[in-house]
This record gives sequence, C-alpha cells and structure tokens, in this order.
Amino acid sequence: MLTVRPRAAGRIDGWSAGRRRPSPTELVVALTLLGAILRFATLNVQSIWLDESATMLLIHRGFSGMLSNLPESQSSPPLYYILIWAWTKVFGTGPVGFRSFSALAGTLTIPVMYLAGRQVSQRVGVWAALLTTVNPAMYYYSQEVRDYGLWILLTAVAFVLWQRALQAPDGRRLALWAGASILAVLTHYFTAFLFVPETIILARRLGWRRILAPAGAVVVVGLALVPLAVAQTASGKVTWIEEASLPSRLGETAKLFVVGVYGPLEIVSAVLAGLLALAGAVLLLRRGDERERGLARDAAIVAAVAVALPLLSAATRTLDVYDGRNVIAVWIPFGVFLACCFGTARARRSATLLGVALCVISLAVIASIDVLPTYQRDDWRAAAHAIGTPPSTRVIVLERYGSAPLSIYLGLSSLHGVYGKRVATREVDFVALRKRRTGGAPYPAEVNTRPPAGFRLAGVTKTETFAVARFVAARTISLNANALRRLTGEATAEVIVQR
Repeated sequence: MLTVRPRAAGRIDGWSAGRRRPSPTELVVALTLLGAILRFATLNVQSIWLDESATMLLIHRGFSGMLSNLPESQSSPPLYYILIWAWTKVFGTGPVGFRSFSALAGTLTIPVMYLAGRQVSQRVGVWAALLTTVNPAMYYYSQEVRDYGLWILLTAVAFVLWQRALQAPDGRRLALWAGASILAVLTHYFTAFLFVPETIILARRLGWRRILAPAGAVVVVGLALVPLAVAQTASGKVTWIEEASLPSRLGETAKLFVVGVYGPLEIVSAVLAGLLALAGAVLLLRRGDERERGLARDAAIVAAVAVALPLLSAATRTLDVYDGRNVIAVWIPFGVFLACCFGTARARRSATLLGVALCVISLAVIASIDVLPTYQRDDWRAAAHAIGTPPSTRVIVLERYGSAPLSIYLGLSSLHGVYGKRVATREVDFVALRKRRTGGAPYPAEVNTRPPAGFRLAGVTKTETFAVARFVAARTISLNANALRRLTGEATAEVIVQR
C-alpha cells in the first residue's frame, strides 16, 4: 500500500512557508540595482587620471572645437564625444558629471547581458548578468571618462541582436544587428574585429545573400571613418602601445578580463580566477547539453577571433595597436561563455560553486581597490590639494603630460606651459606619483629633494600615492627649464607655471 507522507509544516518545495524563489526577472532587477550602487556610489573615490583629463579638456573646447581637435587629441571615432558633450550640459563638467555617463552605460550592460545568456536559459542569463555586475574590468570602465563603457554596452546590444538573427533570421533582426554594430563602430574602431566573426558565422548559416545589405552598411560606415583613423594614427597617439612587448600585452589582456586593470595580489587572484574559469569550461564540455555548448561555442569563436585578428596584425607589424583596453569589449562574448559554464544545468551544484568562487574573488578585488589608494588611478587630486594656490607665480616640475590631469583640480586657466628656456620665480614644486608594478605592490613616489641654485628646501609632503617637494628663494630667480628637468632625471619632464 502506497503511503503518502505529508510535507513538513511550514515548508513548501524546500522553501519556508510564505517565501518563494525569486524569479529571473527579479534577480536581474536586483543585480542591476546592485551594479548601479557599486558604480554610482563610488564614482568620486578615485582621482581623474591622464586619459580622462584628455577627454575632459577636449569637451571644454566646445562642440566645434571638440570635433576639430579630435584627430590630434583622441584615437577613437566621434560618437562618444558627441554624447558626453550633450550629457555634461545636463549633469555638469565635474568628474562625477563626466563619469556618470559611463556608470549608466555600465549599469545598462547588466540586463543586456542577461538577454544574451537567456538565449540558452534563464539560469545562464542570470549568470551573465551576475558576472557583469561584479567583474572588476566592467566595474573599472564603468567609472572612466572614456569611450569604453559606451562601447561595451553597444557591443553587448549588437551581440544580443546577432544571436537573435541567428535563431530566427529576418530582415528586421539583421537590420537591428547592423544598426547596433554601426553605433559600436562609431564608438571604437576595434568593433571591426568583433563584426568580422559575427558576419562570417551569419553568412555560413544564412548565406551571404541574406546578410549582404546589413553587413555592407556597417562596412560603408567603417570605410567612412578611415580618413579620421589615419589622421589619428599619424598624430602619434598610439605609438606608446609598441613600447611593451606583445607577449606582455597578451598577458595583461588575460589578467584584465578576469581581475581588472590593477590590484593587490593580482597575479595570485588572476591565476585563481583563470583556474575557476578553466574548470567551468571543462564542466561545460563534459556535462553541458547541446544548447549550452552551442551558444558557448559561438561566443568563444567570436571572442577568440576578435582577439586573434589584432594580435596577428601586431605580430606581423601590419598595424600594432594591440592593447588590453582596445579589446575590452571582447569581454562580452567571453562573459557569455563563462555564463554558459557556470549555468550548466546538468552540473548545477559544481558549476554554481565555481561561479560563486569567481564572483567572490571579483568582489574582493573591487573592494580592495576602493579602500587601497595605491591601487587606484593616479592620484592627481591629492597632489593638487597638496600644491594648493600659490601666493605668487610658482613653477611646477612633474612627469610628462601631468599638467593635463593636474589642471582639472587646480583650474584650467591657472597652469601655463614654459615655452622658453628660462622661467623666473620664487618657488619651485617638484611632483611625483607612485609607480605601478606588474605583479606586486607599486613603487613609492620618489621626488627630487636637491634644491635648484639659489633655492632651499621648504618641505616635503609624501603619502602612499604622491610626493611634493617645495623649494623657495628669498628673491625672484631666473631658472633654466632644462636644468629643472635634469634634477628629476627625466628629460621629458614638464615644467609649467601656476598663477
């Protein structure tokens, strides 16, 4: 005789009475809110650094000045700069006003990634949203006055539309994919490396005839940007990339994808995160169903090709512009691949443990960076506060291009370059920042303490992120600018006047 046991009082399907399992939609809303809090609440924790200041100074030129100076100032297409110019008209031109645009883009990427993962299952979609919420690189570029946050969002939108065009191809879906790809191309040139594998996969499954018009539209827009790209390359804005070896740049890219730009114990955390991702991939390969493996395979192909193409271009010296930040939008298909790994239905418990462990590492990296200033962006804000307002004309000697971020905090009109060989003053300040060191704690700031001729050391302000040495003279003395540079040991050091 079959005996039916009553459920334990107060329990319903393993949940307490009066409680229910949150729906995927509710989880994504909660993750989006968490992502917004993480990004917006800490917008002003870190200082503006060099690259951000370049964007801010460009926008301060006004709309026409911004567009005319774009080839000399930046190395990206114009869409982001047009949008951020309009954004700052509403939200202000301070650091928070500028950064809030990227924070919004980074927050919106979270639900878009859910849609990308949902093509397999709601579980995979939630994992895609979770990984985007806590990934240190996604967090970092959601707080930077650069085009990367917008580019990542548009890449995610294009990826979702590409997935839908693969599953149920029609003219409307293909047109939407092309439209999102065009917006991404107008934001960053490296969109082309994502567009190529997406187009090839579409063509293999749908035929070239069906995708010729939408793909051709993207190509036409890309070709229209070639003159601007050539002008920006000729200006020398990307020559710094070649200073690092290609293997080191490739290693930095791998680290960037799993634990972000810079942080404490970054080698250890990167290895642990990489092993967790690898274990997830093995689990997917052994236990994943056909649908999970299919989406993961497509995402992996897009990610691998989008990294391999610029890497091949750099290796063959065709055009060496390969850098981790230039392929950061490749994290979108990579993130979808990871979501498939940790969302494997047939190995739910093991996959969940691996995914949770990776998320814990990611959150630990974010938290440590927010509380440890030495691992943050260059601290020009604190240096500017230490310098302060001069009683009279003051000369400042600092690293090359340092006047740009310093001017954000000291005032755009208060700093002036020294264009002659000599400068007269009664006060000279030497400024130095801490130096990053791959795989270890940063080197402390080392500032010159040897007085220029006729000056005496008035004091040194030194913290874990910067150092300022101040020298004063009893009367105004004419100094040789090159002699001041020699005191720093850097021939490219900037000499500027603060009034």
